[in-house]
Amino acid sequence: MIEKFKVGDIEVYKADVDFVESTSIAFVVRVGSAHESENELGASHFIEHVSFRGTNRYTMRELKLEVEKVGGMLNAFTSRLSTVYYAKVPNFKSKETFDILQSIVSEPLIDEKAVELERKIIMEEYKMSLEDPDDRLHNLVLKNVWGGPYGREIIGTEETIKSLTAKDLKSYHDSKYVSSRVKVAVVGDTKEVEKVIKELEKFPRDGDIEDPPEPQFKRNEKAMYHEMKSLKHIHAFLVKEGAGKKSEDYIKYLIMNTMLGSGMSSYLFEEIREKLGTVYDIGSTALFLKEKGIFGLYFSTSPEFFDKTLNAVIDVMKNFKVEEYMDYGIQRSLGKMILSLESPAGVLGYIVDRLSSGCEVKEPSEVEKEIKSVTLNELKDLYNEKFTGEWQLFTVVPERVKVEIKNVEI
Repeated sequence: MIEKFKVGDIEVYKADVDFVESTSIAFVVRVGSAHESENELGASHFIEHVSFRGTNRYTMRELKLEVEKVGGMLNAFTSRLSTVYYAKVPNFKSKETFDILQSIVSEPLIDEKAVELERKIIMEEYKMSLEDPDDRLHNLVLKNVWGGPYGREIIGTEETIKSLTAKDLKSYHDSKYVSSRVKVAVVGDTKEVEKVIKELEKFPRDGDIEDPPEPQFKRNEKAMYHEMKSLKHIHAFLVKEGAGKKSEDYIKYLIMNTMLGSGMSSYLFEEIREKLGTVYDIGSTALFLKEKGIFGLYFSTSPEFFDKTLNAVIDVMKNFKVEEYMDYGIQRSLGKMILSLESPAGVLGYIVDRLSSGCEVKEPSEVEKEIKSVTLNELKDLYNEKFTGEWQLFTVVPERVKVEIKNVEI
């Protein structure tokens, strides 16, 4: 059971797990790349990096060593709507780790030396992303179907990475990292953390900010492609508008995603990889905001097999029979959820996923009931209404490779 309460303005989610001797903790700051202005692009990600270089109470080495010397882990990530700092440690180190995370979030130093050192690292990360076809494809899709704040690259641009100063980042942090945007989750053996949870009342800044309006899905008349050097495969993404986590169709999209592209028994894997043999990697994916979403079919293949594979995907999608995969979709969705919640880290991940997009945290048992209650007719109706018609095609292709790239009808 997930317990929710407030300490000052900060929401806390606590889930006790019996028979474990570890504690998993996350500070979810509901600020991400979508909250940035044009000259701040990448600021959220930059702050995530530089915060680990030291705080008012911990040096860079101290905050890492305190966690890692007992076998624990400490990390963070930035998304479009949140920046998440998290750790997992043996229970006897949980109080100190909680304090470290709170210090990282509330009082990072963000001085010139730290910023200049981290700028080099982020620039290397940016260059690596330019060489990753999946990154290029993902960003190509979001830039064109969402655009605006939600279509930006989280890491920022080369120009903003080079131009953001310590003063800029400090100002951004002070204005955005306010108590009402901070959510805390503690899972596992929580007894020691309960002794220090009231320290959250001392969070130094209050106030509030709003999320930008969620994007409208844009239709592009032409298929989009991006050329990359030294690439051997074509990476393709067929995309349609999806649903948000608050939509009545959310659970149905989860099940549909499982049926079509999750696991070696899923429809696309069986029909394309196992029967056609022209791909190594094929599947489906769903990206959910609170109200809006995207659904996509992904595959990568050699240029000589691209047309054959694309036409096969179109054909098998036209002939998809929901009733033949419904049991697989529901049972696998339930099983994956049950297995993921066996560990404190899995429970933490479930809570963080809901909080990061600004959604309420439902009890997992409630979600399980929703999955079990979905009917065959509901899934058939969803498929006929949302999965037929035009799909937009986005591709990343090897340089100088010529293939016909067009939007497709299913």
